[in-house]
Amino acid sequence: MSGFRSSAPQLWISTVLRLGLAGVLLWSGGAKVSEPRQAVMAVQAYEILPTSVGEFVGYALPLFELALGLALLLGVATRVSAVVAGALMTAFVVGVASAWARGLSIDCGCFGGGGAVPEGEANYLPVLLRDLSFAAMAAWLVVFPGSRWAWDRSGQAGTGDLGLYDEWDDEAELAAGRHRRPPGEDPDHGREDEHARLQTIEDEEEPQL
Repeated sequence: MSGFRSSAPQLWISTVLRLGLAGVLLWSGGAKVSEPRQAVMAVQAYEILPTSVGEFVGYALPLFELALGLALLLGVATRVSAVVAGALMTAFVVGVASAWARGLSIDCGCFGGGGAVPEGEANYLPVLLRDLSFAAMAAWLVVFPGSRWAWDRSGQAGTGDLGLYDEWDDEAELAAGRHRRPPGEDPDHGREDEHARLQTIEDEEEPQL
């Protein structure tokens, strides 16, 4: 497992999954935010939440999905974003399964629309399988958050790991070719490791008397 982590295949797989999950959330949030009342109807059709809570969730959920999708698109705190996305997809799975078990006939409203539909038109199995696949994508990113084209260095910015904005890459170090290691090369390489590495270089370059 350690050999696979931060390898080229892992980085590319995580990149594809991160961008794919980001696209799903941005599509879902964008479809709902343009029709807020329909989003509220979709949430209330599940008959799980009290009316006032369901109304709040219906208005807030599209904005939350857009924010989460943007975080994944940019690769900001990828692991944290993936945990939240996985929890959200799991909640969708539970909601759809609950509606199916209770015999409700509704459109899930996952990508706009939603609400009651005529008996026999609801098709829950494909929705459950789709949402489970999205949850699996999020689970992969929790385990392997490092990816390419991300703001994170190793997928954990915001949880103690600095991203592309850290202060290690000052101009002097870059000019000397002593900048930090490339994103995703070593997820265990921290600030203290970098300072120790730079100190070793300086010691080696110091003229011997």
